[in-house]
Amino acid sequence: MKLDFFPAYLTDADKRNFPTITAFLLGLSLPLSNQLLKVALILALLCVLRYRDMKYLRNLIVHPMVILPALMTGLLALSLLTHHHEAGPEMVEKYKKLLYVLPLALFFVLHSAQSKALFSGFLLGNGLVLVLSMAGGLFHLFPEHIDPANPTVFKLQITHNFFMAMAVFLWLERARISQGSGRIGYLLLALAACCNILFMVQGRVGYIALIAGIGAWALLSLKPRQALLAIGSGVVVICLLFTIPNRAAERITLGVHEIQNCLQQKTGDAYSACDSSMGQRTAFILQATQLIEQAPLLGNGAGSFWYHNPETGYSVNNPHNQYLLETIQNGAVGLIIFLLWMAIFAIAAWKQPPREKSIFITLLVIYLSGNLFNSFLLDSTEGHLFVILTALLLAKHIPLVQRKKNESSLPSRPS
Repeated sequence: MKLDFFPAYLTDADKRNFPTITAFLLGLSLPLSNQLLKVALILALLCVLRYRDMKYLRNLIVHPMVILPALMTGLLALSLLTHHHEAGPEMVEKYKKLLYVLPLALFFVLHSAQSKALFSGFLLGNGLVLVLSMAGGLFHLFPEHIDPANPTVFKLQITHNFFMAMAVFLWLERARISQGSGRIGYLLLALAACCNILFMVQGRVGYIALIAGIGAWALLSLKPRQALLAIGSGVVVICLLFTIPNRAAERITLGVHEIQNCLQQKTGDAYSACDSSMGQRTAFILQATQLIEQAPLLGNGAGSFWYHNPETGYSVNNPHNQYLLETIQNGAVGLIIFLLWMAIFAIAAWKQPPREKSIFITLLVIYLSGNLFNSFLLDSTEGHLFVILTALLLAKHIPLVQRKKNESSLPSRPS
């Protein structure tokens, strides 16, 4: 007997559509609110308990995209027994979200419409953020809540620009398959989001994600001539950015100078020379290298990275690089597990139909590029995003493999 958690006033049609509505809410919550995200995750779990479609459960449990994230969390938790760092328990707590892949995959197999609903919710949320950000940045509306010089809305600038870069590519993809006014509308949204990333909101990670995303999408989705034209146009735009004074070029140039200043540090002024955004990231890399040399194979344990600037009092246990973080904490073993997860994600995405392949591969490229400058699995929103994407891809991949297996086992018809 199936459990029924729904109010009595909901019709049977409402109950059938509830997983799709929940998927939409899940996508909507990502750029808007962590609290709304928690509500959506609870609703997704209730859907799994209510409908209990377990025909793929055995295949899901043994799939590497479920096992590898769980193994990363398990290794980190086990390291607490052998290494004692103040930030260790907090680090393990943040990694617990990697265990959500299996229940979310069980949620996404309930209905094929959930994929479209998830992305529609994500784009609507980013559309609302874009409108508010443009209103605050261009027209100085809501000055108590939005800084015109850096018009972020609900998230910090890194998350804002990172999600907006993903939205640009998804709007471009919708423009590609649309016609008439719909295509124009999506192109205008993508253009406005590009301007928001490059010229309004501070955050160089968004620049990298935008370039990586559009480049991957052009190669995967467009015809060779169109892709060449798109990439050529992108190169021209990048060249113009460095020849015409603008905020994006200034931020990139500033970042290069910050790295140079930190690398040219002298012993007496090491902290002051690296006291900047890219300077600190450079200092993180230098310190991470020392920690990796101490325990290259199995790592130094959860929460082992620590950077402290005695001149400013600033301290952090996050090297702002997911690849470094995995190697510091779980050594080469941890890094290999993480990269295997990414590789298997890419393989599963490559086996999808052309449009889904383009979407998942491009999202992976954006995520991998962003992880060069941030530890996104630590961050609540970005970490949940990739867990959700992994679960969604897994929910598409397992039935696809099963259908192909069933088709190959059917006896061939005589000619």
